[in-house]
Amino acid sequence: MIFIKWILDNYPRFRMLWQRCVGHSLYAKTIEDVNNYINRYLTTAYSLDLSIYEKMVINILDVSIFLDGRQRLQLAFLVLVSAYTASRPGALVYVERNIRVKKRAYLTPNDSLDEMDADKMDVDNDPTNLEEDVKALKTLCYKDVTLVLLLNPRGIRDILAMEVNLQYTKGHHKKPKRKVFLFSEVNNLVFDAIILMLTITIHDNAFRSEKIQSVRDIFRLWVKQPRYSLELKWKKSILKTSIFRQAVLSVDGTQTSSPKDAKALWYYTYIYYLQRLGYIQVMNHKDAGIFQAYMNERVQFDVQAAFLGRPSSDAAMKATSHGSRYIDPRAPTTLDASCQQPLRTHPTVVKCRQLQDSLSAEARRVFGSIKKAAGTEIHKAYLQACAALQAVKVKLRRGEVKKSHDEFFDTIDIDEIDKQLDLSLLDLEEKHWKPEAVEHILLERKRVAKLICEQPADSTKEAALEHRILTIEALVALCRVQEAQPQQTRAYDHTWGIMDEDTAKLVEPNPLGMIYSSKQCPFCFKEFCRPRKMRKHAENQHLKLYKVDKLIPCPNPVCDKEGVILNGHEHFKNHAATVHKSFLFDKYRK
Repeated sequence: MIFIKWILDNYPRFRMLWQRCVGHSLYAKTIEDVNNYINRYLTTAYSLDLSIYEKMVINILDVSIFLDGRQRLQLAFLVLVSAYTASRPGALVYVERNIRVKKRAYLTPNDSLDEMDADKMDVDNDPTNLEEDVKALKTLCYKDVTLVLLLNPRGIRDILAMEVNLQYTKGHHKKPKRKVFLFSEVNNLVFDAIILMLTITIHDNAFRSEKIQSVRDIFRLWVKQPRYSLELKWKKSILKTSIFRQAVLSVDGTQTSSPKDAKALWYYTYIYYLQRLGYIQVMNHKDAGIFQAYMNERVQFDVQAAFLGRPSSDAAMKATSHGSRYIDPRAPTTLDASCQQPLRTHPTVVKCRQLQDSLSAEARRVFGSIKKAAGTEIHKAYLQACAALQAVKVKLRRGEVKKSHDEFFDTIDIDEIDKQLDLSLLDLEEKHWKPEAVEHILLERKRVAKLICEQPADSTKEAALEHRILTIEALVALCRVQEAQPQQTRAYDHTWGIMDEDTAKLVEPNPLGMIYSSKQCPFCFKEFCRPRKMRKHAENQHLKLYKVDKLIPCPNPVCDKEGVILNGHEHFKNHAATVHKSFLFDKYRK
């Protein structure tokens, strides 16, 4: 043990001694030993598959609702920076190795925090549980980004450029190294990261100069002699504030945290957004051998032209070797109802479900409820059975999706050929495939899409500048919008979805009136399975946003129209009980 401790304490010296005596690097020897252990022992013992296969790089399809406009824009900025710098998600957002943070990160318009325990709900208000000091947050802050105006003597305006310093790439804790990436303006505004950065900074009011009030003020600036650049500096109070921030609960609803009370965007929230987009893999590995799983295996040179001594066909090589040749928007990405029904009756699922039900029944028989059985052996077995059932369902679902996906690409080429060569279809009018039209609910987003996707009719530089300014102004307006969150009622199906079509009936929601049910929240009007769940949700999600003696408006449309405002928690609870028959008082409180 003393020798091992000495090796660990003096590892750099020992590594130099090893290389001097043996003649090669200890790091290379360690990698060789690890690879030999994997290829020889682990491969044989666990029947590992060492075959190399290509990975899907990107497939974007997102029709979901964001909590507010800023979450949408900062995600677009994150994706562009990740793509341009080939950086891992952990280099841009805050990584918290904590299971509670992982659970709280998936905050979406369709999922709230109402099912969490009270102690987990209070984590946001406890500064000792999370690192509130932005100095300790390893994420991209304003101090890591520099906006510079560069001299352009021959143009109608000077050029904007941006520097992004990524400090927290993989291996930064062992060997810190600055990596400064440069960004310039792009004519195609969809791929311009600078306009997104300008949008976020204007929304945060981050410029130190108080004269900058809009994007037009920025584009009116010039670089004066003898200077060759002009830096747009940030406020000193915002330098250590994270650019990408988490959505938090507030009186006005769920929205992005302000710069004053900034909460850095969590790694798991970013991963959730990436999973919504599809498959995005970004990397920044130190070991070049890891790139073998990501690199295109096709030779990127026209070897035939080199042998024949003729010019290479770059266009044909690019079209042949590019991964987009396999893209087909018609490929299935989810399972339809006909494919989901066999999964519910799969023998493995039925077996795991029976085990879970038996453990649940035994825990209820002995302790009265599953919650009261917490900490016992039967409760641990019940949790393991639940996890096993979920794992089996996810594995079967992913397997079926992959099977249908592979089957589609295995037959689509033959189907296309048969349709084109079928003589019986020659006289019919061919129907060309058209992508599904995108309908934007938000007027601000519709305006942004029109400005970004359509080029100005006038091709002059003045028109291009005005088009860029209008686009940034539209993005700022979208950044300030809080998107409408649809109210969805969870339908608990105790038959596990196995029911006849004749018995399945759609339950129409009751119109909102003055009288609520005992399970309906008087704030968001959401239905719960028990009144106790409703009271807990109202306390943790809504009432805690107001102080005990603060004025609280009644959310009911009739009361809101009449301007009913209650004075504090007790007054609101009395109003909800007497007027709306919604009892928020604890019946069992002594």
